[in-house]
Amino acid sequence: MKKTRLIVEYEYEFELIGVIASVKFYKLAWAINKKLDIRLVKQEDYTIEMKGGGKTSFSNYLYQVDGKCFRLFRNRSVEGENAYLIPELPHFDYVIKIDEQSQSFAKEEILKELKEVTWIEYIAAIEVEKLKSKDNFLT
Repeated sequence: MKKTRLIVEYEYEFELIGVIASVKFYKLAWAINKKLDIRLVKQEDYTIEMKGGGKTSFSNYLYQVDGKCFRLFRNRSVEGENAYLIPELPHFDYVIKIDEQSQSFAKEEILKELKEVTWIEYIAAIEVEKLKSKDNFLT
C-alpha cells in the first residue's frame, strides 16, 4: 500500500527578541509599556503541546490594536518545570514577538528603545529561521 505524506510549510511572519532581566514579569511589562507608550495587557496562559506529548503553559502579555500585535512571553513554563518556549535558548528570561504586519513596531527601533530600560540586562534579536522551536509561536 502506497503511503502519502502531508508536508505543511508555514510562513513565519513575525520577529522575535530575547530579553534577559532579573525582574518580575509584571514589572518588565510595566517598564515596556512606559518606554514604548503601549498598553500590554495580561492574557490567559499560552498553552502548547510539547514533543513528549504533554502540554505546558506560558505567561504572556499582549498589545493589539488595528492589526498591530506585540506580545511579551515568559520563556519558562508556568508549571515551573524545565520547559521553555524556546528550549534552545533557555538563557533568555522573556521573549518578545512582533508580527511583521506591524509597521509601527520596527525591530531595530524596539531594540534601541528597550536597551535604555534599566531592568533589562541584555536584549537581542533572535533569528526565527534558525530556531527548531519556531512552531511554538504559531497561534
